[in-house]
Amino acid sequence: MSEFSSFEELLDDEEIRETITLPRNIPRRNREEIAEILYREIVLGEDYEIKDAARFIGRFGVFYLLLISLKSSGEWERLKSLARESRISALIMLRIVLTKVLELLDDIGRFEPLIKNALPGHMALPFEQFKAILESTLELWHRRMAGAMPSMFKPSRPPQFDETGLIERVSHFGKDDASRQFLGLLSRDIMLADISGQVSEVEDHLPSLEMLSLLYPGRNWDHSMLELHRTYFANLHKYSKIVERSEDIRKILDRIGRIEMEYGARRQSIASYSRSEMHSVTTSGDLQHMLPVESVKLQDETLKSLFFARWAEGKLLTYQLTGRNWAGGARKKRGPMVAMVDTSGSMHGAPEVVAKSIILALVRRMLKEGRDAKVFLFSSVGQSVGIELTDKSKMASEFLDFLNYTFEGGTDFNTALREGLETLKEMQYRNADILFITDGLSVVSDERIISGLDEMKKNNGTRLFTIIIGNDDAGGMDRFSDHVFILSTADGREIESTASAIKLISAR
Repeated sequence: MSEFSSFEELLDDEEIRETITLPRNIPRRNREEIAEILYREIVLGEDYEIKDAARFIGRFGVFYLLLISLKSSGEWERLKSLARESRISALIMLRIVLTKVLELLDDIGRFEPLIKNALPGHMALPFEQFKAILESTLELWHRRMAGAMPSMFKPSRPPQFDETGLIERVSHFGKDDASRQFLGLLSRDIMLADISGQVSEVEDHLPSLEMLSLLYPGRNWDHSMLELHRTYFANLHKYSKIVERSEDIRKILDRIGRIEMEYGARRQSIASYSRSEMHSVTTSGDLQHMLPVESVKLQDETLKSLFFARWAEGKLLTYQLTGRNWAGGARKKRGPMVAMVDTSGSMHGAPEVVAKSIILALVRRMLKEGRDAKVFLFSSVGQSVGIELTDKSKMASEFLDFLNYTFEGGTDFNTALREGLETLKEMQYRNADILFITDGLSVVSDERIISGLDEMKKNNGTRLFTIIIGNDDAGGMDRFSDHVFILSTADGREIESTASAIKLISAR
């Protein structure tokens, strides 16, 4: 389902707007109409139906031939399928196709050498006919634009043009076998030739592109983004691929997701939409629950009119039913999360990469669900830094810098958990869960921290998830964690296969 409810909303996107408004030989109104058709096909995923071909040709001329040939190509469905994946992919796909179509219509001469090299010799005639139809289409568009101008701006001698003749020429061209073959080659070898490669690139990097769009809302990304953020992009791509390839890491993420649903703080309350018991009498248009006295009116011709009048106004006497149900239902927004990542020297190497991959996947989930997240990076005593990712504070660059950071220093769990407890005292994070990622090579020596955690669990329902990376036991973390995931790794192996074992310890 597209995130764009209308074409006008799509025009708020800077890059799409620039593509349309770039000065061309095509009148602005026609550029927008073509863009809207492609928007409906690519972004909304519609199968744009041309109900009246003659009328469509009379308005769009040669674009009719281009649209039909594009929609008939095998690459078109693959392109539309990718566009459905996310907002960022839909924007990229639309911009690629729209740019190519407008460039071809604007100046086919720049494509002529390429077209002649790609086409067999016997298609020279269809190519010349296509160019003539394109020229007639541009003439039609400019004539209409001139007709819409105030009289003082109109040319003294408007061009002579036969619209009916254009419709006949386009219709005949579309039915001729050689012409259809030409259009197929034009779509495949010219219009969609390099698009195929760009589609593959977007498919490969979609998680990274999506992550950047979540971190920088309101910013619009295309392939220039890969150059502007090449350092960040490389790490986003790397860690996204690790999660994708590592079955054990996916098990951890899935397990955390299920726990959140199992323990999700849904409370029963009286909900107006629940219909289990009578609460009172009210007035409404609900025929199913109207009082018997109202139905009696239908038996009298005089009162029947009164019944229908009150029904139309929603003033029938009806039972008001209420019941006990889940307040908020399935759409209830789940709470925030505070994550603490061990950045000590012992985490260097495979544990570091796994930790970053897990945090990246969880932050992406939080951002997509509109949930607040705060990530603490900690090492030795007193050394920690917090990265906040909320609607009000989005430390996007700091988070991306974290993915570039190389771990070093000692380890102090007390520092990290103390920061986490202080965050849980903030109203915004009162109902947050804590995720703790470490190799387990330290201890919690401050009993006040443990008692503070117990108090938060009791009063706010806080849960502590601990992920141990590169170690075979919990190192004492199971003493106060609700759930401990032990993810052991083997040195000297590819990171995708380092997650050789997963073990779950649950205190509940």
